Amino acid sequence: MESQRCLLRPLVEEDSDWLTELIADREINRYLLGEKVESLEKARKAADAMIYLDLMRGAFGEWAIQGKQSGVIHGYAGLGKLRPWSGRSDEIAISYVLRRSSWGQGLASEVAARLVQYGFEAQRLERIMAVILAGNDASKRVLEKIGMKFVKRLDLHHGERLEYYRIDAPKQ
Repeated sequence: MESQRCLLRPLVEEDSDWLTELIADREINRYLLGEKVESLEKARKAADAMIYLDLMRGAFGEWAIQGKQSGVIHGYAGLGKLRPWSGRSDEIAISYVLRRSSWGQGLASEVAARLVQYGFEAQRLERIMAVILAGNDASKRVLEKIGMKFVKRLDLHHGERLEYYRIDAPKQ
C-alpha cells in the first residue's frame, strides 16, 4: 500500500531492530496503550511478538511506514479490531507510531488517511475507530484532520483515560 510519500509494507523479521528501538523509546512509549515497556529486553520481546502475530493476520495488521524516496523507516501503522467481533466492521481501529525524528512532518495524517481509505474501499468497512490516551494532543489533531469525530471518554481503573474517535464510510 502507498501514500503520497510513504510505502506501507507488512512487517518482516528484519524489522525487529528498529521496532525494538521504537518500542523502547520512553517519549514515544508514554502515549502507547497497554503495558509500558521498561527495558530493551522487554521491547525486543514485544517487537518479535508483534512481527510474529502480524504474519498471521492477513488484511488487518501492522505495516512498516517507509519513505519512498529515502527508504527511511518512520514507524508503523495498523488496522485491527479493538475487541472480539461479531461482524466485518465491529470496531476496527487505525493506529500509528512514528519515530521522534519523523514527528511534525504530516506523516501520521498522511498514513492515517490512507489506512481509512483502505478500510473503506478495500475492506468495505462501515466505520473505523481510533483510541488514544487523553492528553495526546498531536494524535487528536491527526484524527480530527482526517475527519474523525470524538465519540466518548473512558476512565480505566488504573488511572488512564481513553478517548474514542470514529469516522463512517461515505454514503454511496
